[in-house]
Amino acid sequence: METPRTDCTVVRLTRRRMLQLGAASLAVAGASCSDDGGSDGGGTNARTTGDDDASDVVDVVDVVVVGAGIAGLSAARTLVAAGRSVVVLEASSRVGGRLRTDRSLGLAFDLGASWIHGTQDNPITDLAVAAGAPTRELDFSDVTAFDEGGARWTQEEFVQAEAVYTELLETLVDEGEDGVSFEAALTVFEPDWFDDRLRSFFTSAYLTFDTGELDQLSSTLYDEGEVFGGPEVVMAEGYDLLTTLLADGLDIRLDQPVERVASSGDSITVVSGQRRITAADVVVAVPLGVMKARVIAFDPTLPADTRTAIAAVGFGAVDKFLFVWDDTFWDDTDYLVYTPSRQDLFNWFLNVNSLHPGSHALMTFAYADEALASEALTDGEITDLAMRYLRDMYGPNVPNPTAMRRSAWATDPFTLGAYSFTSIDTRMEHFDRLAAPVGRIHFAGEHTHRDYFSTVHGAYLSGQRAAEEILDQ
Repeated sequence: METPRTDCTVVRLTRRRMLQLGAASLAVAGASCSDDGGSDGGGTNARTTGDDDASDVVDVVDVVVVGAGIAGLSAARTLVAAGRSVVVLEASSRVGGRLRTDRSLGLAFDLGASWIHGTQDNPITDLAVAAGAPTRELDFSDVTAFDEGGARWTQEEFVQAEAVYTELLETLVDEGEDGVSFEAALTVFEPDWFDDRLRSFFTSAYLTFDTGELDQLSSTLYDEGEVFGGPEVVMAEGYDLLTTLLADGLDIRLDQPVERVASSGDSITVVSGQRRITAADVVVAVPLGVMKARVIAFDPTLPADTRTAIAAVGFGAVDKFLFVWDDTFWDDTDYLVYTPSRQDLFNWFLNVNSLHPGSHALMTFAYADEALASEALTDGEITDLAMRYLRDMYGPNVPNPTAMRRSAWATDPFTLGAYSFTSIDTRMEHFDRLAAPVGRIHFAGEHTHRDYFSTVHGAYLSGQRAAEEILDQ
């Protein structure tokens, strides 16, 4: 891949194909419940509304890009490299979208995406090299697993349950029906599945995490999507190193939520507060959750088939939590597993010591409805829940953490969720419709990539595709 320029003008088995059949941070515009102390990720020309106090500011450029996540940044860089004048409008106070890194505790904690899903031929691999961003491959088989009550699962039991889960995914897709959820199909096919806590762990941590709520996940499309070859690797020092590189030199206006995109003749007017920018083309690169909430008004209204696709493609909730102690009390494996009766919450822990030796930190996750519920809890309540599980695993003397950090993507007004999935209402052509231009309004984002939805590389490639549509006109 060509190094980004800076001389710009003003079958998927999941947890990414069983995490490539074998291993941390997740895709997600600022969403920590605490001050993250991280890089603002802004390019050298990034600025806030404080730079322009005049009312009714009107600019004229070739292209307006709405959203400074990796899709929007990818589109903007491609266009600028081709000589187009581009302004990027970002609703939040930072660039990066769902790529956000918190460094307030002295280590890089990605509140959003953290894996590169398959390094072979993946454009994010090359981008990481260009950004000088180190990666680390973790071993998904290097795991210590506990059942509810504190008994340890043997390695043999864990591997056997994983094999049963893999076989289930390969088989159930042929038993599914249109409009029937994965959970409903599984209940018929394997009525006792959810009574087994270890097997349930895999459908939770490997499927719900990777897609969405199982009672909304399509029983015929859950395995859709392509994967790159090569190992799964973690961005060890933060995904924002990539967006900082992409943003450098671009004209990015922060704190500029777009309210309206109006097409008239050969021009489009984008309205943000008292600012209006007129352009020949617009790239809308905001999360699907924002599109579902109709935060941006389109004039004229988007076509019916586009609106149907927006409603039909699922958009899930996933949150991440970092806990830090003065000392390490857990096993020296890359991952810890806990199999409680309550699924989708704190059942999978990444040992951050494997990324940052001596950090004495664990990262864990909440998915789907449990992620939504977690966002209503205080830091103290979240910590109490996590400690209840960790003390069941390691005994009553496990101390409280000295610090914690967390994400809250579903309630962040600039994201309203984590990433897309194939719901019971989804048809694969809906992704094509989400990618299709409406006049000279173009769309980008992970939810617009039929093959690589829900991934960072899908978002990045979608931005390039939107830019190429404009350049090919």
